Amino acid sequence: MDELIDLGPATLEKPRPDLVVVRFKPGTLADGNNLMISLAARRQHTGGLPHVAVLIAPEDSDFAPSILSKNQYTGTGADTFTKALAIVCPNPTVRNILELYFAMHLVSFPVRFFNSEKEGMAWAIAQCPEPQC
Repeated sequence: MDELIDLGPATLEKPRPDLVVVRFKPGTLADGNNLMISLAARRQHTGGLPHVAVLIAPEDSDFAPSILSKNQYTGTGADTFTKALAIVCPNPTVRNILELYFAMHLVSFPVRFFNSEKEGMAWAIAQCPEPQC
């Protein structure tokens, strides 16, 4: 497993070249700023190469209502390097808000929601564009 890279509100790890895991820290707010931080870090640490991302929110995560106001992915080029997105969110309220966000703001890659990291990682690995080296 790669070393953990501290992003401020989250850590990033690359267990393989085509898989990136962003683990948000306890108390992190689901908002546009933190989403953009994770998106920029994924692009930087993969060199913009196609990969599957797993975003993991802690149980105590919360959300900013403003996240629903705009598609944070518009104009970011995320569709060129994101092949699929697994979101692990055990907090049902935050998960419902994130599901609503992706229903309102469509993206060109598949997005799935999971209650457990084990389920999310299994699905993400199955979506990876390259076989593990």
